[in-house]
Amino acid sequence: MAMDATLQVRMDSQIKNNVEELYHDLGTSFAEAVRIFAQQSLLAGGMPFRPTVKAWDELTKEDIDCKLAASEEEILTGRMLSQDETDKRMKARFYRG
Repeated sequence: MAMDATLQVRMDSQIKNNVEELYHDLGTSFAEAVRIFAQQSLLAGGMPFRPTVKAWDELTKEDIDCKLAASEEEILTGRMLSQDETDKRMKARFYRG
């Protein structure tokens, strides 16, 4: 598939630097992560994650248990990859040993 379109996003420079470093450490780029996000959005028919306004430290045990159960179901049904499977695929695709 040809990459013939450009997306520009304005954001806080510290967030940009931190996320670029994160994806570099994962063996990929922030731009590739955005492309993956777009593809996953199409596959999911919406956001590929559940947006929330609560920070993890504000969630109750019940909230966290509910989120984990939903994630486990998505992994079991193949709708979402486990962290281990994601790491394996990312390493196979982007590792520059």
